[in-house]
Amino acid sequence: MPRLIVACFCVLTGVRAVAGTPVDVPKTNPLPVYLHYMPWFETPDTLGGNQWGWHWTMNTANPNVVGTDGQRQIASHYYPLIGPYASRDPHVIEYHMLLMKLAGVDGVLIDWYGVQGTNGDLNDLLTSSNAIVDRTGDFGLDFGVVLEDRFSANLSQAQANVAYLRDHYFNHPQYIRNDTSGDPLLLSFGPITFESEAEWTQILSQAGEDVDYLPLWYESNDAGSNADGEYSWVYEDEPQDNYLGHLNNFYQFRAPTLDVAGGSAFPGFDDYYEAGGVGDIIPFDIPHDNGQTLAATLGAATQHSGAMDFLQLVTWNDFGEGTMFEPTVETGFDYLVQLQQFTGVPFDQDDLELVLALYLARQESLGDAEAQAALDDVSALLTALELDLARDRLALITGDALAGDFNGSGQVEQGDLDLVLSNWGRDIDADGVPAGWVVDLPVGQVEQSDLDRVLQGWGAQASPDVPGASVPEPGAGAMFLVIGGATARRVRPCRSLSVSGVS
Repeated sequence: MPRLIVACFCVLTGVRAVAGTPVDVPKTNPLPVYLHYMPWFETPDTLGGNQWGWHWTMNTANPNVVGTDGQRQIASHYYPLIGPYASRDPHVIEYHMLLMKLAGVDGVLIDWYGVQGTNGDLNDLLTSSNAIVDRTGDFGLDFGVVLEDRFSANLSQAQANVAYLRDHYFNHPQYIRNDTSGDPLLLSFGPITFESEAEWTQILSQAGEDVDYLPLWYESNDAGSNADGEYSWVYEDEPQDNYLGHLNNFYQFRAPTLDVAGGSAFPGFDDYYEAGGVGDIIPFDIPHDNGQTLAATLGAATQHSGAMDFLQLVTWNDFGEGTMFEPTVETGFDYLVQLQQFTGVPFDQDDLELVLALYLARQESLGDAEAQAALDDVSALLTALELDLARDRLALITGDALAGDFNGSGQVEQGDLDLVLSNWGRDIDADGVPAGWVVDLPVGQVEQSDLDRVLQGWGAQASPDVPGASVPEPGAGAMFLVIGGATARRVRPCRSLSVSGVS
């Protein structure tokens, strides 16, 4: 990537006008879509030394080992397009949320461990979860939590965790609430430790208000009257290969009996537990089948959309179980493109690649405050859905813009000459950005030097190799080895619990 060029970016007042103003994404599909999000990845940058979190290593992998393809050795059959990372890295969060936004996702459901419990990396998980929560509003996304009760050693710890939600999350303007009742949405993965109505009455009493509490599918009896519904997940009986049958049965026969029902869609299930030395603990696998599994589960959600209140995508980034929507070397942007088609957003893969280009530019300019400030403005433009302008600004910053192409047409021609002549003598700093002037803005007044750029570049055309124009090939993995890392020192396998009551 070219060296970042930011000397003239300080005059781009058009960017400042939209900074901090997220715009809602237009969608033709009204069904709320949320992504199940794992906050458990750690790197040497967050753990120190050469340590990596358990979810990048499990018991057998060593990310400090880099292969001939430039990829680190990680505990996954899939490799993140940006390489292994730390969940609380602000550039990673920006990359993730901008991709979600342009795919039509409404928010994240964070896999949440709380503030008290037996999990060894509880503080790291909370720090990363809060870093993610703090950025949701910047991009116009909502958030909720999927409570992990399995690591609460006693009722007091479970109550403390819900009290934290009351004091820090439920009062957040981006927290997901029921449109009708206004109750906050609270999912739990299980429940596992507490399986009685009396226990959940005591736990949820700390919420400070009524909540829409949803256990996993067919597990609501464990919470009794406290449960307001259920949500589906990933499961199949391996010999029958019937993951789709389980989903359809839930939509047809179970969801209509619930006050609140959450559906699910996933690209597959291809875990690393056995290879990672954890054991063959999941009794099934669901091949990705070149995107056909995701197509089938999204198709079921479309067919039964009237039976659900929201769709949870499983998952954004569980690399250990191979259920990622996040772009990987193996799948590229394919799953997000499918999601764009499902949600009906007016964006495509080129727009997703622009987000990757921003991330790569961030990494190129680490430690350069001026460059990062200029890239902040590009991020603001993306958040405001000013994608063409963001693309042009990024090209200017990275040095890929065509000198003299003031209107961003990709060629230096009459339109650029007209812009210079019609704005001759104009003070850009004082008078703002002229209409139609997109890239390569002058410093101060429009003058002879700007005319010279047009005349010297007359007829030149931009190269097609601009930021966001292509996705690096798998062999170029080294360029993505930017930060690395993941965590959860205590094993939390078996996300896919078996379900009862499913025919």
